[in-house]
This record gives sequence, structure tokens and C-alpha cells, in this order.
Amino acid sequence: MPTAMTKTHRSQLLLAALVAGVDGNLLLRGGQWRAGFAVWIAGLALSVLLVGGRANRERLLMLAGITVAALGLAVRDADMLYAIDMLSVLCMGALLIWHGTGRTLADLTLVRTVRAGVIAALNTVAGAPGLLARSDADTGADTTSAARGTIRALTIGVALAAVPLFIVTGLLSASDIVFSRMLDNVFSTVVTDGLSHLLISALLAWITAGWFRAATGHPLGDAVPDPRSPGLPFITLSVVLYALLALLLAFVITQARVLFGGAEFLRTTANLTVATYAREGFFQLIAASGVVLATLVMAEWLLADDDGAARRHFRVVGAMLLALVALLLVSSATRIGLYVNEFGLSVDRAFAGAAIVWVSGGLVACALTTLRGNPVRFMRAAIMVTVGWVTMMNVINPEALVVRVNVARAATGAAFDAKYHAQLSADALPLLLQRASRLQPADCNALHAELQTAWAKRLADPEEGRGDWRSTTLPLSGARRWFAATQAAPRSCAAPAGVSAPL
Repeated sequence: MPTAMTKTHRSQLLLAALVAGVDGNLLLRGGQWRAGFAVWIAGLALSVLLVGGRANRERLLMLAGITVAALGLAVRDADMLYAIDMLSVLCMGALLIWHGTGRTLADLTLVRTVRAGVIAALNTVAGAPGLLARSDADTGADTTSAARGTIRALTIGVALAAVPLFIVTGLLSASDIVFSRMLDNVFSTVVTDGLSHLLISALLAWITAGWFRAATGHPLGDAVPDPRSPGLPFITLSVVLYALLALLLAFVITQARVLFGGAEFLRTTANLTVATYAREGFFQLIAASGVVLATLVMAEWLLADDDGAARRHFRVVGAMLLALVALLLVSSATRIGLYVNEFGLSVDRAFAGAAIVWVSGGLVACALTTLRGNPVRFMRAAIMVTVGWVTMMNVINPEALVVRVNVARAATGAAFDAKYHAQLSADALPLLLQRASRLQPADCNALHAELQTAWAKRLADPEEGRGDWRSTTLPLSGARRWFAATQAAPRSCAAPAGVSAPL
């Protein structure tokens, strides 16, 4: 449970927040939040360790998780991975605040997960004032009176100094143009750059102060109510559960007709080719699977705890729903496979396939927890699945996977879209350069030409081309070196075997 905050601890948290504000002002100004943001987050995690007292195993794992998630922003360049890693950082930060309330991951439910997000936002935005306020235990009446007297004396001094300083400054400026220009430069610097740095530092310090306070076990009061299950009877929930069951069953029967009827069924029934049919729908199927899974978990929370018969019925219907959702995912994966076989792998299709893996992990987690009478373990299992999935995405590098698949297809005679591959992020560049020689000479030369065009355009952007380490990634740094090297010594497919562009 949250503990009382001592004066020393309050001072430590305030100092850590001020340092974080100044550091953030320096590290987050490079442009897109990449390497600089990763360093800043690592500093926040270290601060929690230093000022948060003895950390238990769960807090240590969360601090490691938020640091590793931020590291992904610096070691991967793809926009989709950027969104996934940034969302992971925010979620880990919210979980650290949840842990600071005295709860553990085992206490999370689907509803409490939403509540944890609200608590995190509330503490981050409004938690700082609690570090500025002093309790009666911190200072006595005499000390308070002395502090007020000092502030009053300084205020009077500033007021007395304002008029003569203003007059003398004006006279000196009028007497010497060099002094006047110096004052103008100082004033301009203070008002523009100085004020900007001050405001950003203050804003970041305010946010991190609230986060530090909550993450180290001193959150705001329990202002967000903890909703309780209304304990609905199964007959109420059976409406949505059986309706979904009937709808999914009808859809799966349709899919079976397509599966057994094949291309001829599509042409005669829907006037579609296999490629056209496969191209559409897999994103919708994945989303529908996620909605059904969330509905099932929510229905379990709404169900009465003391109704054993209702819960047995729920587990039976839930098992059938999970089986049908699994078939939906199989259908979606089949469509992606058909389309990749026909047209190759794209980044969107790679992430769609990855989403199928993630939702499948959620299905397994639900089957092993909710449907086995242990619903309180579902969110912890889902978080573990998500952490593993995000780690997998960063390790396998989806854009490199796209290159591997499509170059392998091109080696068998399939078409290769050089322009599309050249427009991938820096994550794909090393493998493209390494495997370009496996392409047909025309495709290889087209790829090198398109790479030159695409990267010349990207690096012409001031933010991308200036090389500020705070907004860069490791792959992007390598791409800059490669591009500079090719400007000095252009690369072509006629280069000797085994010679590759430096990265």
C-alpha cells in the first residue's frame, strides 16, 4: 500500500524531476523522439531505482521493460515499429504507476486495466503539487514564519530595484550603441530561446514529478473508483454470446464453401478471382477476432460470481466462441498466404500476420485462464503475451522479412518491385544491399537506382539529413554512411562478387 512521504524523500523526488526536466529539454529537441528519448527514459528508470527505495522483483521487471521498449526506438527505424515501441513505453509507464498504488499485475482485470490508464494520466498530470506542499511534520510555525518573512523582504527589494535599474539601463543603452546591441541580443536570447527552454524544462519536470511520485509508491488519493461487477445473470449475457456464436458459425460455414469450392466457386458465385478475394478482408477478420475476445472477457467480468451453473454455461459457450475465433484467424492467415503467394509480402501484410500471432496468443491466454475458472490471471497472461510479441517484432525486423521473402520469390522468376523496396525504412537497407546480387541484373540495377533516388529524397529533409544523434536510429546512421559512400563511389550490379557497400 502507498506509504507516507518524508521530507527527505520529497526533496529527492523534486530534485530528480528537475534533473529530468532539464535533461528532457536537451535530449528531446533533436526532432523525432528516437535515441535521445531512449536515453531519457533510461534516466527516468534509473531515477526510480535511486529514489524509490528497495524495489521488488515486479518493479524491477517493469523498469527493465520500459527501458528495453525505449531502446527499440533507437535500434529500429520502421514507422510501424516506432508506434508499437512508443505505445509499449507508455503502457509500461502506466503499469509502474499501477504498481505504485500497492497493486500487482495479478490484480489487473480488463476493467481495472482501463482504470489503471486513468490513474496513470491523473497522477502524471496532477501529481506534482503533492511534492511542493509541505505537511506540518516537515516544518514548524517558526520556520514557516521565517520563510514568509524572507520572501516578503525579497519581494520589496525587487520592487525598489525595478525603477532605478530600468532608468539606468535605458540611459546606458542610449549612450553606447555597442552596449545597446548587446542588451538587445541578450534580451532576444532570454525571451526566445531561454523562455522556450525554461517552459519545456518546467513542463517535463512537472510531468515526471507526478510520475516519480506515483511510481515510487506515493500516488494521489484513490480518486478513481474501482468498479465492481454488477453480477448479471447468464440469461442477460447469453443474448450477446449466442448471437456472436450464430454469426461466427454462419461466417465459418461460408468460409468452408470457399475452401472446398476453390476458385471455381468464387468465379461462379461472386464473380471474384482468388487474388481479389484474398486481398480484401484479412484486417477486418483480425479486428473482429479481437472484438469477440474482448467481449468474452468482459462478459465473464459482468457475470455473477456466486452462480456456479451460469459460469459452467459460460465456459461451454466461451470455448465454442474461442474455437470459432481461431477459425477466423485461420481464414485470415489463409487469405494473407494466398495473396503473398500471388503478389509477394508487403509491410502491411507482414504486420497483419504478426497481429494474427498476437491475437492467437490472447486466445490461448483466455483459454488457459478465463475458461478454466481463473479469470484474474488473464490480464497478467495477456501482458506477458504482449511483451513477448513486441520483443519478437523488434528481433525479427518485419521489413527485413519482407526483403527475404520477396527476393526469394524473385529468384524463382516472380516479379520484383524495386521502387517499393527502395522506399522501405533503413531497417530493410542492409539486407537489400546484401541480397541485391541474387536478383536478375535488370532488377538489381533498378533497385540500386531507386535506392539512390529514395534516400537522396529522404536525406534532403533537414531533420533526416542533419544527423542529430537524438533523433536518429542505428539503421539510419548506417544508411547515411552508405549514401555518403555511394556518392563518392557509385555502386552497380557489375561490382565484383563479395564487395558490398559500407554500412
